[in-house]
Amino acid sequence: MGALSQFFQPPLYWQQFEELTVGLLREAYGSPDAKIYGRPGQAQHGVDVYGKSRYGLVGIQCKRLSDVDENGNPYPGGPISKSFLMKAAKESLAFPQELGIWILATTARRDTRVQGYVDQLNALWKAQGLERIAIVWSWDECISYLNSFPDLQRWYYEHVIQVRASKDLDEIILHTIAMAFGRPAFQVPIHAESPGEFIQALKDTQKALRTGELVDRESRQVIRKAIGGFREVDDPSLRSGLQGVDELLGELRSRLETGLHDGSIRIDQYRFHFTDHGLAHQLARLRDSSRHALDVVLAQAKLPPV
Repeated sequence: MGALSQFFQPPLYWQQFEELTVGLLREAYGSPDAKIYGRPGQAQHGVDVYGKSRYGLVGIQCKRLSDVDENGNPYPGGPISKSFLMKAAKESLAFPQELGIWILATTARRDTRVQGYVDQLNALWKAQGLERIAIVWSWDECISYLNSFPDLQRWYYEHVIQVRASKDLDEIILHTIAMAFGRPAFQVPIHAESPGEFIQALKDTQKALRTGELVDRESRQVIRKAIGGFREVDDPSLRSGLQGVDELLGELRSRLETGLHDGSIRIDQYRFHFTDHGLAHQLARLRDSSRHALDVVLAQAKLPPV
């Protein structure tokens, strides 16, 4: 009877994925000295992790990718284009030590097209007289390694992503969504909120609900990344409650956009102006109802309210 293979969720954050690749390099390539290269913000020359192996020096560039499909459902990773791969490979040529193997490690799933790009890259390097090979570790390869090395598997779950059960994954998603609702757009009166910031906050919050990705209001950088949005929540009751929150936000956005289109809502640089005060009350009610609905879900999960 063949061995059973377990599926593993990708890491939540880039730093966690980087830690995982250190462990993978140590186990898969027998590289006990594998380590992270440099620190965030430094020029790293296309290499985030490196270590010695019997094949020479191995350098890994980590790319935690995510995207959503046309229905708003998160892909397991994100697409890797030929230009993306070639640009990353070119950066690795500036690494100060000679690499025998360069690996692009990604949370994207295995793709035969990407393997074709890798074959083209290796042919190019060979023609240029470079004695190195390129490899892509998709999330499928990472899963295979995790299933092959039980100690690495336990370390990954317990110390990297600190997830031991589906309940832990649900809580991570809920915490991310709760952070999105903790912003001023859900606290101050709508008529006193900056129109541009309020509209952007609604978009960001719904994106956090649907994808698990939360961006900073000012820098627009991702500040928290859960493993998918509400559709990935394992508990069906919690998932249903979050779907209701998403529907309320969707209705709020729809009525706001309709009002802006038909002129019942006007905006200037500083605030909204309502010609129909009943509409203002409707928007406020929908916003408050969405926040209350989330609090109900959080209470059910035994988590603090927004």
